[in-house]
Amino acid sequence: MLAVIVGMAALAIDGARAFALRRDLQAAVDSAALAAGDKMQASGSYTTAEQAASTIFGTNLRLYSAPSCSPGYGTPGASSYTVTCTYSDGTSLTDVASASGPQGSMFMFTATRPLQLEFSRILTSGGNPTISAASSSENGNLRYLPAVAALDQAGCGGSGGSAISVSGSGTLSITGDVVANGAVVVTTGSVRVAGDIDARCQSPVPGSVGNACYPSGASTPCTYPDVAGATRSGFRLVDPGYPAPLVTGGSQGAPNNNVVLQPGSYAANPNFSSGDCWFLSGGVYMWQSGYTNTADFVSNELKPPDEPLLNNNTNVSPNQFWNTNGVNCAGSFQDNDVTGSNALDPGNWGLVLTSVRNDTYSGVSYRRESSPSACHFVHVHSGEILQLQISNVPGATSYNVYASNTGSGCNGPWGLAANVPVTGTVSNRNTSPCPNFTGGGCSLGNETALFDNTILPDDFAPNGLAAPGTFEAYPPDPETAPLSGGLPNQNAGRGAGASGDRANENNCETAAGAYASCPSPITPGAVEFYVSGGCLSTTSTGDTYVFSGYQYDWISADQPAGGCTNTLSAAGNSAYVGLVYAPASNIAIASAYTFEVAATAGVMAKDVSFTGSLPAITYGAGYAPVPPASRLTG
Repeated sequence: MLAVIVGMAALAIDGARAFALRRDLQAAVDSAALAAGDKMQASGSYTTAEQAASTIFGTNLRLYSAPSCSPGYGTPGASSYTVTCTYSDGTSLTDVASASGPQGSMFMFTATRPLQLEFSRILTSGGNPTISAASSSENGNLRYLPAVAALDQAGCGGSGGSAISVSGSGTLSITGDVVANGAVVVTTGSVRVAGDIDARCQSPVPGSVGNACYPSGASTPCTYPDVAGATRSGFRLVDPGYPAPLVTGGSQGAPNNNVVLQPGSYAANPNFSSGDCWFLSGGVYMWQSGYTNTADFVSNELKPPDEPLLNNNTNVSPNQFWNTNGVNCAGSFQDNDVTGSNALDPGNWGLVLTSVRNDTYSGVSYRRESSPSACHFVHVHSGEILQLQISNVPGATSYNVYASNTGSGCNGPWGLAANVPVTGTVSNRNTSPCPNFTGGGCSLGNETALFDNTILPDDFAPNGLAAPGTFEAYPPDPETAPLSGGLPNQNAGRGAGASGDRANENNCETAAGAYASCPSPITPGAVEFYVSGGCLSTTSTGDTYVFSGYQYDWISADQPAGGCTNTLSAAGNSAYVGLVYAPASNIAIASAYTFEVAATAGVMAKDVSFTGSLPAITYGAGYAPVPPASRLTG
């Protein structure tokens, strides 16, 4: 009986210890999996993620000395990467990390720990068992932030209709994931998705539908770092429930001829239909009776006058952003050598201009400065000074003038010489005579400034160490290539600190208004359309080109009410840099020119339909709402 009693006690005591150890080990490996996913999302580094996982795993098991990891932390490639970390007591943690393209990053952990038996050795001939646990996590799976998402379950479970319908011409080209809680119906045209298609009740999706490589968009087979997309069924996307924005700025009247609109509440639909240009100051625009644009060009993009031809800054591009859709608002400038006192140093001078304005968010003023214009060259003779004449561009409240007198004129480098303010009324009442450098013919107005030796001294020299916006400082980075022929240039990309874009969607600043690398709290000049009543309607004869920002979680348009069919069409150059979000309404996309931008967060609606010439939509994580945290998947 004593032997039986000892055996039962051994099972009870050591069994309880084994159960407790197994529970602690599972909790530790779960925390390691979540830590790896979260750190990967924050840093983008697999080695940092793996190190964070092993650290928190050891801490949770009270193993405070650093483990020995073989072969060391590393990054997966076309194949997964395996690292095993062993702790001082023999506990081990093995991670298999995979870069899975549109499915994001995956981490599969297994852990083992020996249990030192006390009473049960008599039952195991002196041996000790090993306790094990496993867990896995993922982050960055694009199905939670797809480029196109339809929340309606129509067409599934025996119900009629569809969640996504395609009945256009050409190819709907999407880089990113497509998610449909209902059926996807392709009647005419084709669909090409560089990513995954999650069609809840279909696999495969009938019609001309195919997957390509993510992220390049190349055709399969894919070569790493590209990963082939796939079509899957069974997943249902839950509405993320993005909150409505805070509207500041008070009630606003109907738009008049003052070009620049202010954020706030608009009781009446603006019904943009006069063929004019409108610049949006940064903020939230609550359209209480809907937003309709049938003929105008509406944007919050800050551009210089005389945008340059790419790779040839002495020529003006034939495709000026603010001349989109037949409006005539792009602005221009000219410089001349004139006789004057305090004569300049004779020689070749080159001038470029940037548009400057301040936008306010939460009581803080943020400075925006566009990419530089084309260079204008002038030879100054003895006894002469420079005269600069500017025909205004929408949104600019002043212009920074950068000069170069190295003898080569337009070859630079340029240093900041002066700031020319915009004076008087800037109106879109009569833009047909624009640009106009003197007189009152062009309602956008014009400015004149003289530059003599007191402004541009003989020893004037650009200074690469000068802070942005100070005397002799370098200008912002230039614009980049257009998406395709016939379109304006794109903005400069993101850069560290003050490098890169300083004006538009790639511009980041701190809450205090200092330049910062993206991501950062504030995107100066960002707007959000909040369609609290009525519908969002842009037709094939108007263009709306807007960018949102970090302070608005990159929601560019929010239409919460149900029952609407919001129409997104375009004349030739529209864009929504951010997410168009209409969870209870439909979105009908009817033009190939609706998303003429390098990256966006796409659309999420109850139902989504595509007609007419089919567009290309490219998802960009840098212009999308904050992704969900990493999650345990096993």
